[in-house]
Amino acid sequence: MIVICNSCQTKYSVDERKIPAAGVKVRCHKCQNIILIKPPETSVAPPAAPSIPTPSKPVPSTEPPKPTMPEPVMPEPPSEPSVAKPIETPAPPTVKLPEPEIQKPAFQPDETEQRAITVPETKPSVSVPSEEGMSEEDKKWHQRAKRLAKALASDLVLYNQSKVEEGLRNGTLVRLLGAEIRRSWEYYCQQIPKKIVDNTDYFKEQLNKIVGKGKEIFK
Repeated sequence: MIVICNSCQTKYSVDERKIPAAGVKVRCHKCQNIILIKPPETSVAPPAAPSIPTPSKPVPSTEPPKPTMPEPVMPEPPSEPSVAKPIETPAPPTVKLPEPEIQKPAFQPDETEQRAITVPETKPSVSVPSEEGMSEEDKKWHQRAKRLAKALASDLVLYNQSKVEEGLRNGTLVRLLGAEIRRSWEYYCQQIPKKIVDNTDYFKEQLNKIVGKGKEIFK
């Protein structure tokens, strides 16, 4: 009998005697399509005459050489439907905002560790306007700078009470609190506008008042 692949229309000559009653699945050699082949229905003939299977389709004389019968294959389990991967869209370029310039305080001790700790000096060339001449926005920023400077100085004492007392007693504040003061100063510079940082002494004043117990240690 002739079997035609329903995908690529390739024709195969199959010995119907080898087809089981339940049919068989074979794979097309050309397109790998699975073909279900069932035995042809035979017509009832007189007892003396053997039944002749009727081919499903006449074979033309100009038919090309018939390929050999494909090997039966076991039915494959249904595979999970493949999910197309989403098209990866390029992430938008990250725009890195310029970091505010941080003027680090000179917290380096001298050889005897007895000199006062120095914080960045304000620029005398730019005068700080009085509150009467400030805009409401500037007033808010100055108030915020004062509160932040006080909070940072208070935290230094709160979390380093023993170091503060020892440093004041022995003159070793630089060695004991230098790293903590530097981190507080850098955070202050990140949160407050540069023009206020450069033209005010809020941070230094709170260090002397709270950490230095009123002594002018930070100059």
